[in-house]
Amino acid sequence: MSHNPYAPPEARVVGRAASFDGAQQVWRAGDRAVFRPGDDLPPRCVKCNADAEQPVKERAMHWHTPWLYLLLLVSILIYVIVALIVRKSAKVSPGLCAEHRLARRNIILGSWLAALAGMGLMALSIDRSSGPLALLAAAVMLGSLIFGMVKGRIVYPTHIDAQRIELKGCGEAFLASLPQRR
Repeated sequence: MSHNPYAPPEARVVGRAASFDGAQQVWRAGDRAVFRPGDDLPPRCVKCNADAEQPVKERAMHWHTPWLYLLLLVSILIYVIVALIVRKSAKVSPGLCAEHRLARRNIILGSWLAALAGMGLMALSIDRSSGPLALLAAAVMLGSLIFGMVKGRIVYPTHIDAQRIELKGCGEAFLASLPQRR
C-alpha cells in the first residue's frame, strides 16, 4: 500500500496499558492490587473487570508515609515542604470501561456544579449580609469539592517504593481476576 499524503491522520493507541502482554506481574494482596515499578495494570476496567475503553490515560501517583501528617500539628507549610521532598511517585494506567468513565465524569461535573452553586450562595450572602447563609455556602463549596476528589478518583496508592506499588480502590471483580499473594 502506498503512502497517501492527503489522507487524514490515523489514531493509534500507544502506551503501557495498550501493550500489556500478560507477562507482567500484577497480583492481589487483600483489597489491594500490587505490582512492581515498570509493570502496569492490565487494560481492563479496575472497577468491574470489563475491557477498558481506549486510550487509557497514564496518571502520576504520589505517596508518602502517613506519619508525615503529624507535621500538620506543627505547621501546614512545613508539612507541604517535607511531603514534597520525601514523596514517592509512580506512573500508573488504570483503565475504566465506558460505564465507569461516564459515572466518574458525572461525579466530577456534579461536584463542580455544586461548588459553583456554593459560590453563588456566597455572593448572595454577601449581598444580604447573612452570616448563616455564608456558612452554608462555605460548607456546600468545601463539601462538594471534597466529595468530588474522593469519589472521582479511580484508584489511589497506599504504598510506593522501589520494589512495589500498592493501589486501593479497585473493584472486587478486578481483584478476583488477579492471583493472590501475600
